[in-house]
Amino acid sequence: MEKGYALITGASGGIGRQLAYHFAEDGYSPVLVARSKEKLEELKKELENNYSISVLISIKDLSKQKEALKLYDEIKQQRITVQFLVNNAGFGLYGAFIETSWAEEADMIDLNIKTLTYLTKLFLPGMVERNQGRILNIDQ
Repeated sequence: MEKGYALITGASGGIGRQLAYHFAEDGYSPVLVARSKEKLEELKKELENNYSISVLISIKDLSKQKEALKLYDEIKQQRITVQFLVNNAGFGLYGAFIETSWAEEADMIDLNIKTLTYLTKLFLPGMVERNQGRILNIDQ
């Protein structure tokens, strides 16, 4: 029996992928978000076959703020109530600061800070109104 929806950003690998398994095992329907369509489709198939739940995927580059709003709008249009928001999408840069690219740094700041905050701002009011829901922010 499905308990509700868990929205997981950065779900195509690592911590996000593992959390998708945990939520599915606990009876939640994951909404998987990442840039990699192939990886998300593979994960969707595995989760649906192993746990008999429905899994939704959304291909988004969340380093672009408009993509975060599109994601929120899609969720609302489908009348999905998000019980858990897992802000996991993110990346880090390595190397001497003087040698790293500003464009990459700006994308990193947008994804790791702005999108995380924006998604929280979008989904939190509904959780407060329902007096139900959880948010997990994962630091990259």
